[in-house]
Amino acid sequence: MPTLNLRVATLNIGGGEKTFDEFSNDTQHSRQEALELLVKRLDADVLCLQEVTQYVNADGMTRSLMDIIDRAGNYQHAFFGKVVSMETDMQIKKDIMVKGIFKDWWNWSMGNAIHSRLPFARLSDPTRAGMPRNIPVFRPLAYEGTRDTDPRYVLLTRLKEAPYPFLSTLHLTTLVGERPPDIVPHKREQAQHMRLTQINLFLDLVRAFILEQEAPLILTGDFNATEDEPAIQQLLESQPGFVRLRPENDGPTHPDLPRALDHIFFYPRARLVDYTCRIESGELSRRASDHLPVVADLQIK
Repeated sequence: MPTLNLRVATLNIGGGEKTFDEFSNDTQHSRQEALELLVKRLDADVLCLQEVTQYVNADGMTRSLMDIIDRAGNYQHAFFGKVVSMETDMQIKKDIMVKGIFKDWWNWSMGNAIHSRLPFARLSDPTRAGMPRNIPVFRPLAYEGTRDTDPRYVLLTRLKEAPYPFLSTLHLTTLVGERPPDIVPHKREQAQHMRLTQINLFLDLVRAFILEQEAPLILTGDFNATEDEPAIQQLLESQPGFVRLRPENDGPTHPDLPRALDHIFFYPRARLVDYTCRIESGELSRRASDHLPVVADLQIK
């Protein structure tokens, strides 16, 4: 049976509109440079990102973080999964959208992305070229330009190299008031319930065609959930083969909480020959984002 050695990293680049905005501000430009250097340092075969932004200016030119990251990491394959945009979700309560109107942007969008040095395969036939799919796990009745009403999506793809692992990245809900210092009663329970619902939808999505077939699956992202939350427990307990790739320096990946919110999981454990995992916690990471990247080296059979 063939084995595949793969380095996978996940990172929420944090406050997307602050990280990428025409680079007219010195702080923003510094963050862009830090992100480029960080991508080079991570040297991941597959890089999964959340809160990626891009916009189309008044001349019809697209300015995208995707291009910057592709160059920095030497990625030949990349996919952007739109979560929210001016075109479909225009909301005057969203500051970046109002700013975009007065900068004559034709569109602005934010979403999740996968950058890969390995080609993407079809989900049904991994020997043929394919593209990732962008699948909703939460759509609000009305988008109000707030975190509480942000849509949530899962990107799902397959890598075109034996043993053809499936790969997914997601960004689960977080609500205003669920964390210190401005805790609102019941918000924590409401947010945890929403994340649990979203994880259950993901499991429903992959159960028949991946989990029950015991095909290799790498799941990454910003779960906005610590390991002891119901969403993570449901993921690990619903299918005993799921394993969290525990970083050797396990700890917080965001300053708001003392434990990790960003994770990498693998399924099934029996097909994981070996792995190492770490949180890249240096000064460069803290300049690039308010989240810290999680990086894993896997050997899959």
